[in-house]
Amino acid sequence: MSLLRRCALACSLQARKSCFQKPKSAAYSLARLVFLRLPPNTREAVRRQRRKLYRWMRGLPPLSTTDLNWKAFSEQALSRLHQYKGIFVQEPTIEWNAPLYQRPQHMSAALGRRGYLVIYKTYNLSGDDVDGYREISQNVWLTNQEEVNDIEGVVRSFYSTAYTNWPDLMLKNSKKGILVYEYIDHVDPLISGSDDIIRRLQEMKDFSFRGGVDYIVVSARKLEQEAVEAVGREKVILIPNGVDTRHYRDSIHQRTALPHNLMSFRSKYSNIVGYFGAIAPWLWYKAISELVQSRPDLGFCFIGAEYYEGCINQLPQSENALYLGTVSYKTLPSFARQFDVCWIPFVPGEIARTTSPLKLFEYFALEKPVVATSEMLECVAFKEVFRGDSAKALSHAIDEAIKVKSSHEFKMRLAQLADSNDWDERARVMELVFADGQRA
Repeated sequence: MSLLRRCALACSLQARKSCFQKPKSAAYSLARLVFLRLPPNTREAVRRQRRKLYRWMRGLPPLSTTDLNWKAFSEQALSRLHQYKGIFVQEPTIEWNAPLYQRPQHMSAALGRRGYLVIYKTYNLSGDDVDGYREISQNVWLTNQEEVNDIEGVVRSFYSTAYTNWPDLMLKNSKKGILVYEYIDHVDPLISGSDDIIRRLQEMKDFSFRGGVDYIVVSARKLEQEAVEAVGREKVILIPNGVDTRHYRDSIHQRTALPHNLMSFRSKYSNIVGYFGAIAPWLWYKAISELVQSRPDLGFCFIGAEYYEGCINQLPQSENALYLGTVSYKTLPSFARQFDVCWIPFVPGEIARTTSPLKLFEYFALEKPVVATSEMLECVAFKEVFRGDSAKALSHAIDEAIKVKSSHEFKMRLAQLADSNDWDERARVMELVFADGQRA
């Protein structure tokens, strides 16, 4: 079966319908799908040529002409290498300006604050729109260029969820630095999608677990155990997710105007149980619906982007349930301050057991009591987290959490947990991968 045929079959019925309603958007979606499935060398060859076509299909203006070229970037950043503690290259994963501000952006920003030169690579598939080199945070540069592959002595990070990467891309120029495989999620179709993508991710994992990289950084203890069994303790570093406490404690969030539907919903209930994050297949929709139906005294609020088509439809349609859609990371704390209790209702299973949710530590920074599914091992490892293994048990856990929501002592404990799990602390541990930076 041809590549184009496989891509066409991957389109949903709704996507096919949009071909007639929004032909330019549909053409872009198909072109993006084809591009991401090209072999790495071919993809690099057509990268520049596709840029103008991509922007026309999206109806976007020409790329910025203010970004630095390689020569200017070298003069402004690389000429000062003696001032940096090291160079960290984040290979393409989530784009910097994606709606979800995730681990790669957080870690890059934290390393920049700690004195490293960080180069964050992007394919410009969504909103990055960089054409050269652009400083986006302290010591952090965004680029869509490939000259950075020639820099000596760098640490290069590849994510286990980044299906645009292949083992041969990981090996390219590896002699010039340290290779890091960041095993942050269980390889699962619910997370990553099609068989083709899973095959690619599994190839990267197999390559890394056979000793192809210098370090495996893991986000959860269960993933750590798996990696240690494969490559040994000395090559595995546990770095769970974290929180930018500065952002969540910024006083601006106390003054941000909030939408009428949220404030009206807030006025109806003494207690709001809130969730923010992906509206995804791994949420425990059955228990959520049972709980919403059985507790009309509570308001349930959901914030987040739809991970796969149809997930939103699984949220309960009830008077005491409110879905607010996607909220910018910049204003997310303003919305979440309206919650009384925060929860993480993942369906029991391997994803729950191997996930280190960013939102756990962000909830801590908000000083909100947290309720989680009992199988979320990274969450319930904290004795401060309330848990439940059924809708009834989660209901009881929420009641227990409500009892301490105003406790100064409990709130201070959560604040301390946020401090000890700040991204700057995570970056400090990440510095271990630079120890061998001169040996290659």
